[in-house]
Amino acid sequence: MRSIKGIIIGFLLILLGFAVTSYSLIAGGVLAAAGLAAVVIFALPKKTQQPQAEQPPAPAPEPEDPAPELRPEALPDILTDPPAQKKPEPPPAADAQTLFGTLAEAYTRIDELTCRGPAWMLERDIRLCRAFCERWEAAVKDPAFASFVRAKARYADYTDEFLLPGFGKRGRIHGRRTSGELLDDLTAAVKKRASRQESALQSALQSALRAEQWFESICRQLRRVQPAVQEGAAGEAVQGPLPQPSALRADTPLQTLDTFCVLALKTTGKHPGRDELVQLSALKFRRFAPEAILTVSIRPEKGLTRYAREAGVTDSVVASAPAAAEVAASIEAFLGERAPLVLFQAEELAFLSAAGIGCAGEGRTVYDVQSLLGKPDGKAPTLAEACRDLFSFTPELGGTEQEALACGLVFCALCDRTLHLTKKSAAR
Repeated sequence: MRSIKGIIIGFLLILLGFAVTSYSLIAGGVLAAAGLAAVVIFALPKKTQQPQAEQPPAPAPEPEDPAPELRPEALPDILTDPPAQKKPEPPPAADAQTLFGTLAEAYTRIDELTCRGPAWMLERDIRLCRAFCERWEAAVKDPAFASFVRAKARYADYTDEFLLPGFGKRGRIHGRRTSGELLDDLTAAVKKRASRQESALQSALQSALRAEQWFESICRQLRRVQPAVQEGAAGEAVQGPLPQPSALRADTPLQTLDTFCVLALKTTGKHPGRDELVQLSALKFRRFAPEAILTVSIRPEKGLTRYAREAGVTDSVVASAPAAAEVAASIEAFLGERAPLVLFQAEELAFLSAAGIGCAGEGRTVYDVQSLLGKPDGKAPTLAEACRDLFSFTPELGGTEQEALACGLVFCALCDRTLHLTKKSAAR
Protein backbone atom coordinates (compact mmCIF):
# COMPACT_ATOMS: atom_id res chain seq x y z
CA MET A 1 0.00 0.00 0.00
CA ARG A 2 2.80 2.29 0.79
CA SER A 3 4.61 1.61 -2.64
CA ILE A 4 1.50 2.55 -4.67
CA LYS A 5 1.20 5.86 -2.92
CA GLY A 6 4.83 6.52 -3.62
CA ILE A 7 4.44 5.78 -7.37
CA ILE A 8 1.39 8.08 -7.57
CA ILE A 9 3.30 10.86 -5.89
CA GLY A 10 6.16 10.31 -8.36
CA PHE A 11 3.86 10.70 -11.44
CA LEU A 12 2.31 13.83 -9.90
CA LEU A 13 5.75 15.31 -9.50
CA ILE A 14 6.62 14.51 -13.11
CA LEU A 15 3.39 16.22 -14.33
CA LEU A 16 4.07 19.16 -12.06
CA GLY A 17 7.55 19.42 -13.52
CA PHE A 18 6.23 19.58 -17.12
CA ALA A 19 3.75 22.27 -16.07
CA VAL A 20 6.44 24.40 -14.42
CA THR A 21 8.79 24.30 -17.43
CA SER A 22 6.71 27.00 -19.05
CA TYR A 23 7.77 29.30 -16.31
CA SER A 24 11.19 27.86 -15.31
CA LEU A 25 13.01 25.20 -17.10
CA ILE A 26 15.30 24.40 -14.16
CA ALA A 27 12.53 24.06 -11.58
CA GLY A 28 10.52 21.90 -13.92
CA GLY A 29 13.50 19.64 -14.57
CA VAL A 30 14.13 19.20 -10.83
CA LEU A 31 10.51 18.30 -10.11
CA ALA A 32 10.36 15.90 -13.07
CA ALA A 33 13.61 14.21 -11.99
CA ALA A 34 12.34 13.89 -8.39
CA GLY A 35 9.06 12.35 -9.54
CA LEU A 36 10.91 9.91 -11.82
CA ALA A 37 13.18 8.86 -8.95
CA ALA A 38 10.21 8.31 -6.67
CA VAL A 39 8.47 6.14 -9.27
CA VAL A 40 11.59 4.04 -9.79
CA ILE A 41 12.27 3.61 -6.08
CA PHE A 42 8.73 2.63 -5.14
CA ALA A 43 8.28 0.43 -8.20
CA LEU A 44 11.25 -1.86 -7.40
CA PRO A 45 10.38 -5.01 -5.35
CA LYS A 46 11.41 -4.88 -1.66
CA LYS A 47 13.43 -7.64 0.02
CA THR A 48 11.21 -9.30 2.54
CA GLN A 49 12.89 -10.40 5.69
CA GLN A 50 12.02 -13.94 6.57
CA PRO A 51 10.94 -14.14 10.19
CA GLN A 52 13.47 -15.91 12.32
CA ALA A 53 12.37 -19.26 13.64
CA GLU A 54 11.46 -18.99 17.24
CA GLN A 55 13.90 -20.90 19.41
CA PRO A 56 12.35 -23.33 21.84
CA PRO A 57 12.30 -22.00 25.40
CA ALA A 58 15.23 -23.10 27.57
CA PRO A 59 14.29 -25.76 30.09
CA ALA A 60 13.75 -24.51 33.62
CA PRO A 61 16.77 -25.23 35.88
CA GLU A 62 16.23 -28.19 38.14
CA PRO A 63 16.35 -27.38 41.87
CA GLU A 64 19.63 -28.21 43.48
CA ASP A 65 19.71 -31.39 45.51
CA PRO A 66 19.65 -30.34 49.18
CA ALA A 67 22.16 -31.67 51.65
CA PRO A 68 21.43 -35.24 52.78
CA GLU A 69 20.45 -34.14 56.27
CA LEU A 70 17.99 -31.58 54.81
CA ARG A 71 16.09 -33.96 52.50
CA PRO A 72 12.44 -34.33 53.46
CA GLU A 73 12.77 -38.02 54.16
CA ALA A 74 15.70 -37.30 56.52
CA LEU A 75 13.96 -34.59 58.56
CA PRO A 76 12.64 -35.71 61.97
CA ASP A 77 8.97 -36.14 62.52
CA ILE A 78 7.95 -33.71 65.23
CA LEU A 79 5.28 -36.11 66.44
CA THR A 80 7.25 -39.34 66.59
CA ASP A 81 10.97 -38.62 66.54
CA PRO A 82 12.60 -37.37 69.76
CA PRO A 83 14.35 -34.02 69.53
CA ALA A 84 17.96 -34.30 68.51
CA GLN A 85 20.31 -33.72 71.42
CA LYS A 86 23.61 -32.03 70.88
CA LYS A 87 26.54 -34.09 71.99
CA PRO A 88 28.19 -32.45 75.01
CA GLU A 89 31.62 -31.16 74.35
CA PRO A 90 34.33 -33.07 76.17
CA PRO A 91 35.73 -31.20 79.18
CA PRO A 92 39.02 -29.52 78.54
CA ALA A 93 41.99 -31.56 79.69
CA ALA A 94 43.78 -30.19 82.72
CA ASP A 95 47.16 -28.80 81.89
CA ALA A 96 50.22 -30.61 83.20
CA GLN A 97 51.10 -28.01 85.82
CA THR A 98 47.61 -27.96 87.36
CA LEU A 99 47.45 -31.75 87.44
CA PHE A 100 50.90 -31.90 89.00
CA GLY A 101 49.78 -29.52 91.78
CA THR A 102 46.66 -31.57 92.48
CA LEU A 103 48.60 -34.82 92.74
CA ALA A 104 51.30 -33.19 94.88
CA GLU A 105 48.69 -31.97 97.37
CA ALA A 106 47.03 -35.40 97.53
CA TYR A 107 50.37 -37.18 98.03
CA THR A 108 51.34 -34.79 100.83
CA ARG A 109 48.07 -35.52 102.62
CA ILE A 110 48.63 -39.25 102.23
CA ASP A 111 52.22 -39.02 103.43
CA GLU A 112 51.16 -37.16 106.61
CA LEU A 113 48.27 -39.45 107.58
CA THR A 114 48.46 -40.61 111.21
CA CYS A 115 46.13 -43.58 110.61
CA ARG A 116 44.10 -42.64 113.68
CA GLY A 117 40.59 -41.33 114.08
CA PRO A 118 36.97 -42.42 113.78
CA ALA A 119 35.99 -45.11 111.30
CA TRP A 120 34.41 -42.68 108.84
CA MET A 121 37.64 -40.66 108.67
CA LEU A 122 39.76 -43.76 108.09
CA GLU A 123 37.42 -44.88 105.29
CA ARG A 124 37.75 -41.46 103.67
CA ASP A 125 41.55 -41.67 103.81
CA ILE A 126 41.51 -45.14 102.24
CA ARG A 127 39.48 -43.79 99.32
CA LEU A 128 42.02 -40.98 98.96
CA CYS A 129 44.91 -43.45 98.63
CA ARG A 130 43.10 -45.48 95.99
CA ALA A 131 42.01 -42.43 94.00
CA PHE A 132 45.56 -41.05 94.04
CA CYS A 133 47.04 -44.24 92.59
CA GLU A 134 44.42 -44.37 89.83
CA ARG A 135 44.89 -40.69 88.96
CA TRP A 136 48.68 -41.01 88.88
CA GLU A 137 48.52 -44.06 86.59
CA ALA A 138 46.31 -42.16 84.16
CA ALA A 139 48.40 -38.99 84.35
CA VAL A 140 51.79 -40.55 83.50
CA LYS A 141 50.30 -41.84 80.23
CA ASP A 142 49.84 -38.24 79.09
CA PRO A 143 53.00 -37.15 77.20
CA ALA A 144 52.71 -33.57 78.41
CA PHE A 145 52.46 -34.58 82.07
CA ALA A 146 55.22 -37.18 81.73
CA SER A 147 57.54 -34.60 80.21
CA PHE A 148 56.67 -32.10 82.95
CA VAL A 149 57.46 -34.62 85.72
CA ARG A 150 60.73 -35.68 84.09
CA ALA A 151 61.82 -32.04 84.06
CA LYS A 152 60.97 -31.67 87.77
CA ALA A 153 62.20 -34.97 89.23
CA ARG A 154 65.73 -35.78 90.31
CA TYR A 155 67.25 -38.81 92.02
CA ALA A 156 69.70 -38.62 94.94
CA ASP A 157 71.92 -41.68 94.87
CA TYR A 158 73.45 -41.01 98.27
CA THR A 159 70.06 -41.11 100.06
CA ASP A 160 68.06 -43.37 97.71
CA GLU A 161 65.38 -40.72 97.35
CA PHE A 162 63.52 -39.07 94.51
CA LEU A 163 63.48 -35.29 94.76
CA LEU A 164 60.14 -33.95 93.55
CA PRO A 165 59.06 -30.46 94.71
CA GLY A 166 55.69 -30.34 96.44
CA PHE A 167 55.46 -34.06 97.15
CA GLY A 168 55.58 -34.38 100.94
CA LYS A 169 56.86 -31.79 103.37
CA ARG A 170 60.44 -32.01 102.13
CA GLY A 171 59.78 -33.00 98.55
CA ARG A 172 61.50 -36.36 99.03
CA ILE A 173 60.14 -39.81 98.13
CA HIS A 174 62.07 -42.87 99.27
CA GLY A 175 62.74 -45.34 96.47
CA ARG A 176 65.36 -47.04 94.34
CA ARG A 177 66.33 -46.93 90.68
CA THR A 178 65.65 -50.38 89.25
CA SER A 179 65.24 -49.51 85.57
CA GLY A 180 66.60 -47.05 83.09
CA GLU A 181 63.41 -44.96 83.05
CA LEU A 182 63.18 -42.31 85.79
CA LEU A 183 59.41 -41.94 85.50
CA ASP A 184 58.78 -45.69 85.91
CA ASP A 185 60.89 -45.87 89.06
CA LEU A 186 59.25 -42.73 90.45
CA THR A 187 55.79 -44.20 89.79
CA ALA A 188 56.75 -47.37 91.67
CA ALA A 189 58.00 -45.35 94.67
CA VAL A 190 54.92 -43.12 94.81
CA LYS A 191 52.47 -45.99 94.56
CA LYS A 192 54.42 -48.01 97.14
CA ARG A 193 54.09 -45.20 99.69
CA ALA A 194 50.37 -44.81 99.02
CA SER A 195 49.82 -48.59 99.24
CA ARG A 196 51.63 -48.80 102.58
CA GLN A 197 49.48 -46.02 103.99
CA GLU A 198 46.36 -47.76 102.70
CA SER A 199 47.38 -51.01 104.41
CA ALA A 200 47.98 -49.16 107.69
CA LEU A 201 44.61 -47.44 107.35
CA GLN A 202 42.88 -50.77 106.74
CA SER A 203 44.37 -52.18 109.94
CA ALA A 204 43.43 -49.04 111.87
CA LEU A 205 39.92 -49.19 110.45
CA GLN A 206 39.39 -52.72 111.73
CA SER A 207 40.58 -51.69 115.19
CA ALA A 208 38.39 -48.58 115.13
CA LEU A 209 35.31 -50.58 114.16
CA ARG A 210 35.92 -53.04 117.01
CA ALA A 211 36.49 -50.16 119.45
CA GLU A 212 33.32 -48.39 118.32
CA GLN A 213 31.31 -51.58 118.73
CA TRP A 214 32.72 -51.97 122.23
CA PHE A 215 31.93 -48.33 123.04
CA GLU A 216 28.37 -48.63 121.74
CA SER A 217 27.83 -51.88 123.66
CA ILE A 218 28.75 -50.10 126.90
CA CYS A 219 26.23 -47.36 126.12
CA ARG A 220 23.51 -49.94 125.55
CA GLN A 221 24.29 -51.81 128.78
CA LEU A 222 24.05 -48.77 131.03
CA ARG A 223 21.18 -48.72 133.47
CA ARG A 224 19.03 -45.74 132.62
CA VAL A 225 17.39 -43.64 135.31
CA GLN A 226 14.29 -41.64 134.41
CA PRO A 227 14.07 -38.25 136.16
CA ALA A 228 10.94 -37.44 138.13
CA VAL A 229 9.27 -34.26 136.87
CA GLN A 230 7.73 -31.89 139.40
CA GLU A 231 5.36 -29.91 137.23
CA GLY A 232 4.99 -26.27 138.12
CA ALA A 233 8.02 -26.24 140.39
CA ALA A 234 9.73 -22.87 140.57
CA GLY A 235 13.41 -22.38 140.95
CA GLU A 236 16.06 -19.74 141.06
CA ALA A 237 19.76 -19.57 140.40
CA VAL A 238 22.03 -21.04 143.05
CA GLN A 239 24.20 -18.36 144.58
CA GLY A 240 27.73 -18.79 145.77
CA PRO A 241 31.16 -19.43 144.31
CA LEU A 242 31.89 -22.61 142.39
CA PRO A 243 34.45 -25.04 143.78
CA GLN A 244 37.89 -24.96 142.25
CA PRO A 245 38.98 -28.04 140.28
CA SER A 246 41.10 -30.49 142.23
CA ALA A 247 44.37 -31.99 141.11
CA LEU A 248 44.84 -35.71 140.65
CA ARG A 249 47.98 -36.78 142.51
CA ALA A 250 49.64 -40.05 143.34
CA ASP A 251 48.63 -39.63 147.01
CA THR A 252 44.94 -39.05 146.23
CA PRO A 253 42.98 -41.44 148.49
CA LEU A 254 41.55 -44.21 146.33
CA GLN A 255 38.39 -44.47 148.42
CA THR A 256 37.42 -40.93 147.48
CA LEU A 257 37.06 -42.14 143.90
CA ASP A 258 35.02 -45.23 144.72
CA THR A 259 31.98 -43.45 143.26
CA PHE A 260 32.03 -40.38 141.02
CA CYS A 261 29.66 -38.80 138.50
CA VAL A 262 30.58 -37.54 135.06
CA LEU A 263 28.56 -34.66 133.62
CA ALA A 264 28.13 -33.71 129.95
CA LEU A 265 26.06 -30.68 128.93
CA LYS A 266 24.62 -28.97 125.88
CA THR A 267 23.73 -25.30 126.13
CA THR A 268 22.46 -22.47 123.97
CA GLY A 269 25.79 -20.66 124.16
CA LYS A 270 29.04 -20.22 126.05
CA HIS A 271 27.98 -17.63 128.66
CA PRO A 272 26.18 -19.00 131.78
CA GLY A 273 24.70 -15.63 132.68
CA ARG A 274 23.03 -15.23 129.31
CA ASP A 275 22.66 -18.71 127.82
CA GLU A 276 20.72 -21.71 129.12
CA LEU A 277 21.11 -25.43 129.75
CA VAL A 278 19.17 -27.58 127.26
CA GLN A 279 20.51 -31.12 127.77
CA LEU A 280 22.33 -32.97 130.52
CA SER A 281 23.68 -36.48 131.02
CA ALA A 282 25.01 -37.65 134.38
CA LEU A 283 26.92 -40.96 134.30
CA LYS A 284 27.69 -42.64 137.61
CA PHE A 285 30.89 -44.69 137.90
CA ARG A 286 31.41 -47.16 140.71
CA ARG A 287 34.90 -48.60 141.18
CA PHE A 288 35.89 -47.11 137.83
CA ALA A 289 33.16 -48.91 135.92
CA PRO A 290 30.12 -47.13 134.38
CA GLU A 291 26.94 -48.13 136.22
CA ALA A 292 23.91 -45.88 135.60
CA ILE A 293 23.07 -42.82 133.54
CA LEU A 294 20.46 -40.08 133.78
CA THR A 295 19.73 -38.05 130.67
CA VAL A 296 17.26 -35.19 130.53
CA SER A 297 16.34 -32.51 128.01
CA ILE A 298 15.41 -29.10 129.35
CA ARG A 299 13.16 -26.52 127.71
CA PRO A 300 14.98 -23.18 127.42
CA GLU A 301 12.94 -20.11 128.30
CA LYS A 302 14.51 -18.04 125.50
CA GLY A 303 14.29 -20.73 122.83
CA LEU A 304 16.98 -22.55 120.92
CA THR A 305 19.90 -20.79 119.31
CA ARG A 306 22.06 -21.61 116.33
CA TYR A 307 24.78 -22.72 118.74
CA ALA A 308 22.49 -25.37 120.25
CA ARG A 309 21.24 -26.58 116.85
CA GLU A 310 24.79 -27.02 115.61
CA ALA A 311 25.41 -29.15 118.72
CA GLY A 312 22.60 -31.49 117.65
CA VAL A 313 19.68 -30.20 119.76
CA THR A 314 16.40 -29.87 117.84
CA ASP A 315 13.16 -28.03 118.55
CA SER A 316 11.22 -31.30 118.65
CA VAL A 317 13.44 -32.54 121.49
CA VAL A 318 12.92 -29.53 123.76
CA ALA A 319 9.34 -28.66 122.76
CA SER A 320 7.80 -31.06 125.29
CA ALA A 321 10.75 -31.09 127.70
CA PRO A 322 10.34 -29.92 131.30
CA ALA A 323 11.80 -26.73 132.67
CA ALA A 324 15.03 -26.88 134.61
CA ALA A 325 13.29 -26.27 137.94
CA GLU A 326 10.97 -29.25 137.36
CA VAL A 327 13.84 -31.76 137.17
CA ALA A 328 16.38 -30.07 139.46
CA ALA A 329 15.48 -32.25 142.45
CA SER A 330 15.88 -35.50 140.46
CA ILE A 331 19.29 -34.44 139.15
CA GLU A 332 20.50 -33.46 142.63
CA ALA A 333 19.30 -36.77 144.09
CA PHE A 334 21.10 -38.77 141.39
CA LEU A 335 24.37 -36.90 141.90
CA GLY A 336 24.26 -37.21 145.66
CA GLU A 337 25.97 -34.85 148.06
CA ARG A 338 29.54 -36.07 148.27
CA ALA A 339 30.41 -37.95 145.08
CA PRO A 340 33.09 -36.12 143.11
CA LEU A 341 31.98 -34.50 139.88
CA VAL A 342 33.98 -34.98 136.68
CA LEU A 343 33.59 -32.65 133.72
CA PHE A 344 35.71 -32.18 130.67
CA GLN A 345 35.57 -28.44 131.41
CA ALA A 346 34.71 -27.69 135.04
CA GLU A 347 33.57 -24.16 134.20
CA GLU A 348 30.38 -25.67 132.76
CA LEU A 349 29.14 -26.13 136.34
CA ALA A 350 28.06 -22.49 136.18
CA PHE A 351 25.22 -23.49 133.82
CA LEU A 352 23.83 -25.87 136.46
CA SER A 353 23.94 -23.18 139.14
CA ALA A 354 22.23 -20.69 136.80
CA ALA A 355 19.50 -23.28 136.13
CA GLY A 356 18.87 -23.70 139.88
CA ILE A 357 20.52 -27.14 140.17
CA GLY A 358 22.52 -27.14 143.40
CA CYS A 359 25.18 -29.80 142.96
CA ALA A 360 28.39 -27.91 143.60
CA GLY A 361 28.18 -27.07 147.27
CA GLU A 362 30.96 -26.85 149.78
CA GLY A 363 33.06 -29.96 150.21
CA ARG A 364 32.30 -31.25 146.71
CA THR A 365 35.37 -32.35 144.74
CA VAL A 366 35.42 -31.38 141.08
CA TYR A 367 37.85 -32.64 138.45
CA ASP A 368 38.57 -30.82 135.21
CA VAL A 369 39.66 -33.49 132.72
CA GLN A 370 40.96 -31.04 130.12
CA SER A 371 43.25 -29.44 132.72
CA LEU A 372 44.43 -32.88 133.90
CA LEU A 373 45.42 -33.75 130.32
CA GLY A 374 47.66 -30.70 130.10
CA LYS A 375 48.81 -29.15 126.84
CA PRO A 376 51.16 -31.63 125.17
CA ASP A 377 51.16 -29.72 121.86
CA GLY A 378 50.88 -26.27 123.33
CA LYS A 379 47.09 -26.28 123.22
CA ALA A 380 44.34 -27.93 125.21
CA PRO A 381 43.12 -31.13 123.51
CA THR A 382 39.50 -31.81 122.67
CA LEU A 383 37.65 -34.82 124.06
CA ALA A 384 37.95 -36.63 120.72
CA GLU A 385 41.69 -35.97 120.60
CA ALA A 386 42.09 -37.24 124.16
CA CYS A 387 40.34 -40.51 123.26
CA ARG A 388 42.49 -40.85 120.15
CA ASP A 389 45.72 -40.34 122.09
CA LEU A 390 44.83 -42.60 125.02
CA PHE A 391 42.87 -45.38 123.30
CA SER A 392 44.00 -45.11 119.65
CA PHE A 393 40.41 -44.69 118.51
CA THR A 394 37.92 -41.84 118.33
CA PRO A 395 34.31 -42.61 119.31
CA GLU A 396 31.30 -40.99 117.70
CA LEU A 397 30.40 -38.16 120.10
CA GLY A 398 26.91 -37.42 118.88
CA GLY A 399 25.12 -36.73 122.17
CA THR A 400 25.66 -36.05 125.84
CA GLU A 401 25.54 -39.75 126.75
CA GLN A 402 28.46 -40.55 124.43
CA GLU A 403 30.35 -37.50 125.67
CA ALA A 404 29.83 -38.47 129.32
CA LEU A 405 31.02 -42.04 128.70
CA ALA A 406 34.07 -40.86 126.73
CA CYS A 407 34.96 -38.29 129.40
CA GLY A 408 34.58 -40.93 132.13
CA LEU A 409 36.84 -43.39 130.31
CA VAL A 410 39.49 -40.71 129.80
CA PHE A 411 39.32 -39.86 133.51
CA CYS A 412 39.71 -43.54 134.41
CA ALA A 413 42.79 -43.73 132.15
CA LEU A 414 44.27 -40.67 133.88
CA CYS A 415 43.58 -42.23 137.28
CA ASP A 416 45.27 -45.43 136.16
CA ARG A 417 48.29 -43.48 134.94
CA THR A 418 48.52 -41.39 138.13
CA LEU A 419 47.38 -43.84 140.81
CA HIS A 420 48.72 -47.00 139.12
CA LEU A 421 45.41 -48.81 139.48
CA THR A 422 46.40 -51.67 137.20
CA LYS A 423 49.49 -52.51 139.27
CA LYS A 424 47.53 -52.32 142.52
CA SER A 425 44.86 -54.66 141.15
CA ALA A 426 47.55 -57.15 140.03
CA ALA A 427 49.19 -57.01 143.46
CA ARG A 428 45.90 -57.88 145.14
